[in-house]
Amino acid sequence: MSQTSQPKEQNSYDLALFLWAHRKLIIGITALAIICGTVAAYVITPLYKSEVVMFPAITQSTSKALLYEYSGTSEDILALGDEEDGEQLMQILYSDMVRNHVAKQFDLYNVYNIEADSKTREAELKDAYLDHVLFEYTKFGSVKARVMDDDPQRASDMANFIADQVDTVWSQMVDERAMVGYGIVQKNVLEMEQVISLLEDSMKVLRQLGVHDYHTQTERYNEYMGAAILKGDKRAVRELEDRFSVLAEYGGAYVTLQDLIREETVRLGVLRMKMRHAEADLKSTLPHKFIVDRAVPADKKSYPIRWLVVAISAIAGLLLALLLIVIQANIQKIRASNG
Repeated sequence: MSQTSQPKEQNSYDLALFLWAHRKLIIGITALAIICGTVAAYVITPLYKSEVVMFPAITQSTSKALLYEYSGTSEDILALGDEEDGEQLMQILYSDMVRNHVAKQFDLYNVYNIEADSKTREAELKDAYLDHVLFEYTKFGSVKARVMDDDPQRASDMANFIADQVDTVWSQMVDERAMVGYGIVQKNVLEMEQVISLLEDSMKVLRQLGVHDYHTQTERYNEYMGAAILKGDKRAVRELEDRFSVLAEYGGAYVTLQDLIREETVRLGVLRMKMRHAEADLKSTLPHKFIVDRAVPADKKSYPIRWLVVAISAIAGLLLALLLIVIQANIQKIRASNG
């Protein structure tokens, strides 16, 4: 046997003797920790887990989705969303609106034992809610909504309710914006229709004066004037000169009004299209998520894991016992050196 291995074996032997000498303390503290851990494992309120798995849909307005549909592009109004859509879905799930709806539906203030007169009532609800509800964006592009509760049926109902709130909350936000947009566009359409109506009234006045189509009339009058001159029809020439005078006086206004009506009609068409888009958004029924797995009541608890609690307690008790033995040994050495 080498000389280097002898000290190692001696140290191991001394350590074993040292631990054996304190075996009662080690066993006692460890056993006490196991007993406490076992009691705690059965005293802790068990929680049941329910999950909903969903995929985000493409987050675009109904009007844009329909435009893609009719234009024959590759966009699919019912396609799954990408990572950005998933992040937006997560923001909706973590929103105050969803939490408030869930709290009201399941009376979470009482479930989480939050005092009615507490000054930090809302903060307490938020903390308790986030302790029991978790949302996770997975590597597969799906979003999980996980609920932990001491009532398995309530955990399941809450998870499903939260998933259903996505479309409700999203629609509320879209409706608020679409309603404002619809009102603005509708006002612009009405104003534009009034402008066009006034321009058309002016056109009616010009038509009554004899200006119906400036360019066509000018071309025809020139033809008629040439024919009248060749025939020597002075009366026809005078009538045509009078008509030319009317065209000369009002023709410019007619052309200007005609161009304005054409331009404003095009603008009105664009505004009406925008109004139809806003109206489509208001009546939107497109989903913003696709649920692939709905929650069901769990048949066994998820927390606490009793054997794990007992095992951790045993390890903690063993470490505590060793720490106390080391402290005791050091104190004895200090006393011996001072004595």
